[in-house]
Amino acid sequence: MKKAVLGGAAVATLLAALFAPEDEGSIVGPATATTRQVERVAPALLAATTATAVLQTNRALAIAPRRGPDDEEAATLFAKQSWQPDTPKKIMLDQQAAQATRAVAAVDANAPPPLPFQFLGRFVDEGKAAYFLQAGERNVVARPGDTLEERYRFDGVVQGALQFTYLPLNQKQTLAVGDLN
Repeated sequence: MKKAVLGGAAVATLLAALFAPEDEGSIVGPATATTRQVERVAPALLAATTATAVLQTNRALAIAPRRGPDDEEAATLFAKQSWQPDTPKKIMLDQQAAQATRAVAAVDANAPPPLPFQFLGRFVDEGKAAYFLQAGERNVVARPGDTLEERYRFDGVVQGALQFTYLPLNQKQTLAVGDLN
């Protein structure tokens, strides 16, 4: 059965080739531009070395940049929507949430940032302790009274934790290090 179908397809192809019309230029070839089109667009293409020239080329070729939806529109596209009016309870809860957000923002404005240090170890030489800290990618040796990162002063060890003063706000911060043997 397969051989008969393949043989029939081969015969049909051969007959189509034999009875096809002569080449009269009606066959569509690759896309070509006319001389006038090339003369009109070529100067714009040659000048497309700067951003302004690229925009001019796009205008000459009638290419419009794709525009996306506004960010606000995209953000609310799938938001929950309701035709029900807000109840007084919902309005009150929204106002309380807004007040709480403002209160947290006010507290955070007066709070120092988290300590950028990690405790690596301690070294004691002639009774004086030095502490090895890591600040980002850098290793730092700190002794009591040293200023670190231009914003922190290392005050020393208080109750098994390293104590720092955040200088811009003059607030104390501690770094728990566990047991300092």
